[in-house]
Amino acid sequence: MAPTKTVVVLGSGLAGLSIAHFLVSRILPEQPDLRVVLVSPLTHFYFNLASVRFALPDRDASMAEDRYLFPIADRFASYPHADRFQFIVGSATQLRPEISTVTVKPNDQADDLELAYHTLIIATGTGYTTGMPWKALGSTEQTRAAIAQLQAQIRGAQSIVVGGAGATGVEFAGELGAAFAKNGQKKITILSADALPLEPRLKDSVRAFAKKELEKLGVEYVGGARMLSVNPAANDKDKKEIEIEVTDAGGNNKTTKTITADLFVPTYGMTYNTSFAPASMHSPSQPGRLLQNPDLRAKGHDNVFVLGDAGSLEPPQVVAAEAQTRHLMKELRTYFAGGAISTYYTPAKDKIMFAATIGPSRGTGQLGTFQPPSFLIWWLKGRYLGTNHAANFAAGVASSNGAWPK
Repeated sequence: MAPTKTVVVLGSGLAGLSIAHFLVSRILPEQPDLRVVLVSPLTHFYFNLASVRFALPDRDASMAEDRYLFPIADRFASYPHADRFQFIVGSATQLRPEISTVTVKPNDQADDLELAYHTLIIATGTGYTTGMPWKALGSTEQTRAAIAQLQAQIRGAQSIVVGGAGATGVEFAGELGAAFAKNGQKKITILSADALPLEPRLKDSVRAFAKKELEKLGVEYVGGARMLSVNPAANDKDKKEIEIEVTDAGGNNKTTKTITADLFVPTYGMTYNTSFAPASMHSPSQPGRLLQNPDLRAKGHDNVFVLGDAGSLEPPQVVAAEAQTRHLMKELRTYFAGGAISTYYTPAKDKIMFAATIGPSRGTGQLGTFQPPSFLIWWLKGRYLGTNHAANFAAGVASSNGAWPK
């Protein structure tokens, strides 16, 4: 039977690639009228969760490229129904949900493609406006180049300032501290807009622990710092002058300060990869994120699903993307049979689940109101930063929480 229904998956991150594997390996054998099209600007699956560690130069084999970059096409070629799968290396540029089409710009050709879909799954995730490799850039080669450039810059710097003290900033500064500041090789400074690092929704004790652990690694923490400018130093163009406005702990006095360093590394500037979607699909309260119904459908469009960071239901965290992906996998057979799918999101799920590493051997976190001990964060996350599960993600076999549904 020739396929009459097309499922288009946008994005090849943790959610998009996993759901594409599930569709091809589990659903296609049961649905002879179905075909799957995966659209991504990347030729390789990028396991960015470990980027704060593999961005450092001269790492051992545990952080070699084959632990975080995996070819996508190779892993689909062996499926029995691979003839009903298509991988387009490109990016969505315009979605028209009212007529169920999405326009795609392939990386390697001038002409756009217009794809008509029966079902669309949006899992396009996030990127960074700063060009840093905390997320994938516009292509795999651009991502590789950004990693290599950052490694070279770190190798040649004696003083490094990390801009931003969210999870990425804290984890990256912790890696730098453990590798270089603790033994006096390099001066590491981290700038935070708040008196304490990490998100304000976390308990103060969790945030204070992160600050203390960074300082134990030799990292200088500057809180209450608002970025004003970053420019080449007047007397040495190879250095950076970082101008900040620092507010004291009482919030009354503000002073302007200039820090000179060999390297400034921003960890802020996250942006949602959803510009292709019409304004009507965007959340008015969470700019860049798409409205999700409790069943993970896009609001007002029953044949469009949204997974992970691109959606508005939960904070943009891996734990949420994995849980949403797992739920949709369990519902797809019912959906294609025309049945009513179950709700994913309930108030009980709206609780904090957070973990951040601080160097290779320490960490902090929060589960609900519980603050796990540092060694537990190290055991669950810090030892490998997920690279022990990356190959299974890439192959569509399992996530960090075990095998995907059958």
